[in-house]
Amino acid sequence: MIRLLFIVVALLLPTGSTLAQSDPFEQIKAAMAKAACCRFEFVSIVESEVFESVDSTHGSALLAADGRYLIKIGGDEYLRTTDRLYSYSRDEQQVTVEVVDPAGVSDETVSFITRFDKYYRTLIRKPGREYFLIKLDSTSRLPDSVTVKVSGKKPQLESLEYSDDNADLNRIVFLSREYQATCDVGVLTPYFPDSVEVIELF
Repeated sequence: MIRLLFIVVALLLPTGSTLAQSDPFEQIKAAMAKAACCRFEFVSIVESEVFESVDSTHGSALLAADGRYLIKIGGDEYLRTTDRLYSYSRDEQQVTVEVVDPAGVSDETVSFITRFDKYYRTLIRKPGREYFLIKLDSTSRLPDSVTVKVSGKKPQLESLEYSDDNADLNRIVFLSREYQATCDVGVLTPYFPDSVEVIELF
């Protein structure tokens, strides 16, 4: 009964496509959709009830509109080009290279951050402040729901919260955000120290 009530309420609340353009979250989504590259600096916080622990890691991300990206978190880097995914571990001095489909370069587990409306239905919890996103495709690997918080006189992403497959609470707190008209091609080009061991999975 509670689940049915939730579904009914969700159907009655406004979605991302019907929110007023003046809504702060809509403004943020529009800015990201227009950008060739979105650059973020963030802190990733994982809270585990099972292990009663809280881990936080500083990171940065450069997300291109065509699906390419460079993510640095802790001592690890993940670089996706048009046809390769490079996973680099600074501690292990090792980079793993995988082939990706050039026709489907976009990776939803990353691109959803700049394309919320493509993957989620948006519900308003607190106008201009907090939003609840419900996944559109149940077969997707994305979180079933995401809480988005917005802040500032000039609307900007403050944080994302969601539970992962282990039921741990994941929080991404944004320290800076930049929406760029062009992408730095050099940043999205693979370059690793000569001493790194390269493992090709193809």
